[in-house]
Amino acid sequence: MAEYLSKRAIVSDDGVFYYSQKQGENLSIDDLRKFIDYNESRFVPDYKKYKDYYKGKHVAIIQAPAKPNGKPDNRVILNFAKKLVDTFNGFLTGNPVKITLEEEIANKELAEFNRRKNIPEVVAEVSKQADIYGKSHFFIFSDEKGEIYLTAATPDETFVIYDDTVLHRPLYGVRYSSQGNFGVGYNVELFSTEKTWNVNTSNANGGLGEGQVNEFKSIPIIEASENSERISVIGNVLSIVDELNKAISEKSNDVDYFGDAYMKVLGALLEQEDLNALRDTRIINLKSSMDEDEPAENLDVDFLSKPDADATQENLINRLLDALYQTSMIVNLNDKDFGNSSGVALEMKFKPMLNLATGKARQFTKSLREVYRILFSTGLIAGVDTEAWSDLDILFHYDLPHDIKDEAQTAQTLSGLVSRKTWLKALSIVNDVQAESDAIDKEQQDQLATNMQVIADNRGLTDGIGQGRKEAD
Repeated sequence: MAEYLSKRAIVSDDGVFYYSQKQGENLSIDDLRKFIDYNESRFVPDYKKYKDYYKGKHVAIIQAPAKPNGKPDNRVILNFAKKLVDTFNGFLTGNPVKITLEEEIANKELAEFNRRKNIPEVVAEVSKQADIYGKSHFFIFSDEKGEIYLTAATPDETFVIYDDTVLHRPLYGVRYSSQGNFGVGYNVELFSTEKTWNVNTSNANGGLGEGQVNEFKSIPIIEASENSERISVIGNVLSIVDELNKAISEKSNDVDYFGDAYMKVLGALLEQEDLNALRDTRIINLKSSMDEDEPAENLDVDFLSKPDADATQENLINRLLDALYQTSMIVNLNDKDFGNSSGVALEMKFKPMLNLATGKARQFTKSLREVYRILFSTGLIAGVDTEAWSDLDILFHYDLPHDIKDEAQTAQTLSGLVSRKTWLKALSIVNDVQAESDAIDKEQQDQLATNMQVIADNRGLTDGIGQGRKEAD
């Protein structure tokens, strides 16, 4: 159910901001405040919690009530939140995303630009933030020298406002901070396709003002979501992580309890000296009385033992671990059965995570095309046409276990059925399909030139021998 912040400001169930903008009018300062306040009150607390869990600050176990009467109170944190995020992000971006153009010169210039601007690293960072928060943003900006950069922007300080039509086109990009304002207002950078504004919401009673011309002619904040619902990798499993922390902490408490177990001595009178001797010599030699004429009593020396729940605890931990990986759909790379699995079995184990990655890759491909549409429009990359963004080949090369021999056989079979680029994509060892295709062409041309030279040399040698015979005759 969508929520209306005003007559024109709307928030969807998936946490997306929409705005009903009238022709010729800009976003009002009041509605801008409402969007920022809603982001701060509704979403930022969740973002902070997700980040804390990723960094190992698990509030449920840290803030749990203390055990009474000095009982063992261990707080063990198993940081599965970080493991899930790093595993999935490594699966998607561990092999750098390949962004290529078909035309050789343009592709060479693009590759150099990507290397110089660290584009694969930025993509990996945005992807990790999306795993943690459910979404992140690419942010394009220029410095005072006019140099253009691409960086990641977290959703706790950045968001995009879309129009309320069926197209949901971006209307505004917002970056804000409250530093130095002590909660009174926010310093805001607001971007539309035509203008940019720098305002403070605490003293902008007159509206946004004139603003400045947007040098990019596009909104330089591009949202990159984990999925269409903006659900993070760890959002659905935090309760399981909390239960795992609790279970392993209680198990650790039990270990401490047995280390501090009480000894019971029944049927004997012990003085303080006896207690000290037992502790120091660790020898038990007791009798019920010093008077040998008194009847002997049954002597019982033992440790008070706590009921053993080790099997129950282990069963709970194993079930929680299984639920964690099934719910998150992330593969447990520490599974002992991995090493003994066949290629088909491994493929089935990776299938859920592969489906997740494929859906996320589609979201990111759309966002990256918009990033390059803006970058190409600046003319920054020499030799690349401003409309070449539509011809980009964006390939996420998932970090799957590979059988190179099987891939080679598959590529060899496909080579007579499909185009060269298609069968080259079947080879995981090929990082840049276009560059590899160009290298094959060059090798073939070099080999052809070598062959032609050999033929020419052989003809010359044959002609020379024939000419010599004629002169001898």
